[in-house]
Amino acid sequence: MYRCHTPQPAICISLSEPMPIDAQTAPPIISPRIAQRLQAPNNILLVRLRSLGDSVLMTPIPRILKQWHPQGRISVLVEEPFAEVFRGNPCVDEVMAVPRSENVARRILRMAEIRRRKFDLVFNMHSGTTAALFALASGAPVRVAYDSARYARGFNARVPRSESFWQPPIHTVEHQISPLIYLGIPVPEQLELELHPDPGALEKVRARIHQAGLAPGKFLLMHPFATLFTKEWELARYSELARRLRDKYGRPVVVTAGPSETEKLQRLKQMAGNSIVGLENLELQELICWISQCDLFVGNDSGPTHMAAALKRKIVVIWGSSDYRAWRPWGVDYQLLRADLPCIPCPGYRCYEFDTPKCIESISVEHVLHAVERMRPFENG
Repeated sequence: MYRCHTPQPAICISLSEPMPIDAQTAPPIISPRIAQRLQAPNNILLVRLRSLGDSVLMTPIPRILKQWHPQGRISVLVEEPFAEVFRGNPCVDEVMAVPRSENVARRILRMAEIRRRKFDLVFNMHSGTTAALFALASGAPVRVAYDSARYARGFNARVPRSESFWQPPIHTVEHQISPLIYLGIPVPEQLELELHPDPGALEKVRARIHQAGLAPGKFLLMHPFATLFTKEWELARYSELARRLRDKYGRPVVVTAGPSETEKLQRLKQMAGNSIVGLENLELQELICWISQCDLFVGNDSGPTHMAAALKRKIVVIWGSSDYRAWRPWGVDYQLLRADLPCIPCPGYRCYEFDTPKCIESISVEHVLHAVERMRPFENG
């Protein structure tokens, strides 16, 4: 096995740049029969089951479809925890949620409902087994999936590798746009992520901001958690960072946590004391609203970081084991801190080269402080 031998990797800083479309010219030729069926697809279904980050990075697609076929009805099938990503989107006519757990009975009922809806065009954007079963259950005349997806043979429009459309390195946004390019659907030069805070939830969050002695746009927000330990910076470092940010800028540091992250937040609050304002058990819509009100977001490679990008927040992201070229923040100003190690990227479920994940451990509090300074928080007051 190849082993990394760099105990102190260099830290690389990346600043965002405009994200124009750079697709290669002509998509593969689809059959005349499918082309004919694409003339008026009045009922369109996007299947995107899991992953908060993937769901956020798919949000340009409904708008592209609406611009292509304004009379079309766009539905999104997604697992329940991530339904809020698409609610309130003016280009999504319906959000169909399915339980995240393996509730077979409810999923079968949902499949039967999808069958009755008689969709004209269905996109399997997830590629897993369950997503394929939902998409195939639709019986849509045009069924689109990546050629590498599970049960791809059941789909009559199979999309080749994204390298057929894009020059590497390929971002996940570009990968998810590939099926549209394959079908010949016009794609704009600029792709924008979208999140639309619920007005009622936003009003409640603004009331909480006022009660906490905060002001919209006058606080930093940190979300220090991630799904994998190889992508999660140490809580002790976040504690020190919060203290030093508060001392430097004289502004509150809000730390957010979802229902499954409460224990970690409690540990961080014990370390940081009054340096942070801790918000626990936030539902996804609440988190969207809180992020929308901050001046600068600091976090790991995680779904909330992509939410901050969709909400056009300034971002400092602390990178770990994954491929920053595929998952970096899209379309906003950001600073990305990453280790320059030859073993990156890796799957991230464990550290394959060291006893502990040197990739994210190599990033110091000083590195993050300098990155925040470069983003010039509160420069407008």
